[in-house]
Amino acid sequence: MPTLQNEARKLVRRSKLYVPVNREKFVTTAWTRRADCIIIDLEDSVAPADKDSARKMVKDAIPLVSKGGADVQIRFNRGLEEEDLEECVRPKVACLMIPKCESAGEIQWIDDLVAQLEKDRGLPIGMIQFHLIIESALGLIRMAEIAMASPRNVQINVGHGDLSVDMGFSRFAELDYEQYYYAESALLVAARAANIQATGLGAQKGVDFTNIASRTEEILKACRNAQAMGYFGTSCVHPAWVKPINEGFKPADAEVAWARKVKEALEEAYCQGKGSVKVDGQMYDVAHWKQAGNILERAERIAEREAEKAAALESAGCINPSSEPRNFLSR
Repeated sequence: MPTLQNEARKLVRRSKLYVPVNREKFVTTAWTRRADCIIIDLEDSVAPADKDSARKMVKDAIPLVSKGGADVQIRFNRGLEEEDLEECVRPKVACLMIPKCESAGEIQWIDDLVAQLEKDRGLPIGMIQFHLIIESALGLIRMAEIAMASPRNVQINVGHGDLSVDMGFSRFAELDYEQYYYAESALLVAARAANIQATGLGAQKGVDFTNIASRTEEILKACRNAQAMGYFGTSCVHPAWVKPINEGFKPADAEVAWARKVKEALEEAYCQGKGSVKVDGQMYDVAHWKQAGNILERAERIAEREAEKAAALESAGCINPSSEPRNFLSR
């Protein structure tokens, strides 16, 4: 099976917009929202009585949500893996979101199910990636082995809502930092050890993405803070948040300028046999050269991803793919 994890940290999936598969309006407009990824949701946003009918809608939803160039991801239900995966393993599906992960063994079992479906349908074995969600104390203490359980794993995050229930946390914004600090710190380490992307906002005070009244400036600041901590993107439930998420998880212009300046100065110093160099009164060495290289590569990949989406939007009939949709704040 191809090893996806070698390329996992290069993925550009800053914004991931949840779309309930059985809400036609959301499905048909999702492609206009300019998200890097659309999550077709079969889990929490679908009522228990509607699970059977909802999964039958996946096939038709996939080409609709992908029209604007977004990657397609599907969150399926635990306990209904075989039924859901039967509908989810299809061409144009880039990734499956696995909720409530609690052991490496269950990830490997799901990997086997997906591999068999890929084989039966003539799809490349290993084509579909996994995004893991840790939502319980048991999952948290096993997070490192879960992150390494499959070469399909590319992203992982902590699900604050279900973890709060499992841990018995109260829902107070001012306690978010204390409540989630351990879990999010462990997530960053586990993701890095597995060479995959950590996603989410980390442990921050007063950040609540369940509040649809959250201001753009608040979301942008939270995303920039998360990027600085080592997160690569986050998910959202409202399309108005896509733009600040994309911006917040992109290296700032000043950061790119710094990276280019330091990288060039260090490379010139290396040609002269020097191991470090002074730039604007600060000393820089090989660690900064690597950091600068990472920033520049990330900025380049994001620019490429934006160009791909713009081309897809134009091809799909978006009159001005660089502008915002008129009803951007409405679902």
